[in-house]
Amino acid sequence: MAPDRKTLIGKVFEPVTYTIREEDIRDYLPVAGEDDRAFHSEAESRAAGYGGWVIPPSFGPYVAVISMLRSFDWQKDFFMDYKKDTAMFGEQELEYQRPLYVGETLTVQGRVSDVYEKQGKRAFDVIWVSFAARDESGATAFSGAQSYLVFK
Repeated sequence: MAPDRKTLIGKVFEPVTYTIREEDIRDYLPVAGEDDRAFHSEAESRAAGYGGWVIPPSFGPYVAVISMLRSFDWQKDFFMDYKKDTAMFGEQELEYQRPLYVGETLTVQGRVSDVYEKQGKRAFDVIWVSFAARDESGATAFSGAQSYLVFK
């Protein structure tokens, strides 16, 4: 019998930290095709009016996914049986409250906000996880939600 994942609604995950590293941004820029000069150095970011080395907004979803994947255990937290279940990433939405900068450390924490079943070739649960990323002062840098599909 499949587990009742609706009981997960409201579950809060442990916070995890993510430091935006210069090396990560340097590796990311050519792959993402981000050519705005402000993303390439602190000097160019400051020349464009930013308070530090700003990162491309398209890097934020990576921070969110990596942070959430580090915060939970599929088997323990989502009742996923590795012998028979399959999981995959669904949708993601992000809302920025401010730009993100190289060198800053964000604390990202999520909670299960919704769970519902869908039917395709196989039945699966859609698990929505809402999250917020806070900077070192506690201010929200971005927030959002992402879904995971766990097949039964």
